[in-house]
Amino acid sequence: MAQSKLTKTNYRKRFQEIAALADEDIRLDEAALIIAAETDPELEVDFYLSHLDDIASRFKSSLEETSEIGVNATSLVNFIHQTEGFTGNVRDYNDPQNSYLNRVLETRSGIPISLALVHIALGERLNIPVKGIKFPLRFLIQYGDETKLIIDPFTGRILSQADCANLLKQLVNPKAELQQHYFDIATNKDILTRILENLKQLFWKRKSWENSLACIERQILLHPDNEEFRLQLGSVFERQGNLPLAEQTYTGLLQTSNNPKLKGLVSKHLLAMQGNNPTIH
Repeated sequence: MAQSKLTKTNYRKRFQEIAALADEDIRLDEAALIIAAETDPELEVDFYLSHLDDIASRFKSSLEETSEIGVNATSLVNFIHQTEGFTGNVRDYNDPQNSYLNRVLETRSGIPISLALVHIALGERLNIPVKGIKFPLRFLIQYGDETKLIIDPFTGRILSQADCANLLKQLVNPKAELQQHYFDIATNKDILTRILENLKQLFWKRKSWENSLACIERQILLHPDNEEFRLQLGSVFERQGNLPLAEQTYTGLLQTSNNPKLKGLVSKHLLAMQGNNPTIH
């Protein structure tokens, strides 16, 4: 596929095709670049995939001939953060550009989940197992299957259990305690959903409803049965002044949902719309 010639509409169609795949068949780096390309149709997906190939080749060249790539996790972490200079963007953390893989590859700067994509993409190319971890408020990565290394992709630091406990207290609250499910492996669709969630929250705060809508629509492609996303979809239509489409979305939720709390929220939106006074969800 000639990625550089695709339009915004075609990129959405390609993302729809990706979302319909079995999770293990999703090429995560391509999917992340497709998300970025919808905001920048001039983006050449193949160029950035080749850029990742080049980084992987440089890593191979940096190793001694006797090194075993399959177990050289710490070398790859050091290569990414020290040699290649990838780091967390502490100066402008809330810039949406931090979530776009092409920009992260250009600037060597990003947020935890976008930097994690670099680790995962290079691990894939080098046969080094790297997986995302659904840690609260900070996306982490795990190197290895049997002997596991937990890495903070924002800093490149290897984390012990004590480090993870301290990080949790810093991020959540001083009394928070580690739970085993905080180290659950993120699926490819989990990662894509989280990238879109980060972007959606930034756009929502800026009242950029068209961009918020684009994020929600792609989240629904990944998770068609997620009622929360459909509620947010109706809320964006409401804010855009498209009351007929908002009403249609809310009514559909009322008819299909078995969640009393969600149905209550939907009813409030519908009542507010009847009074022409949109509520905030």
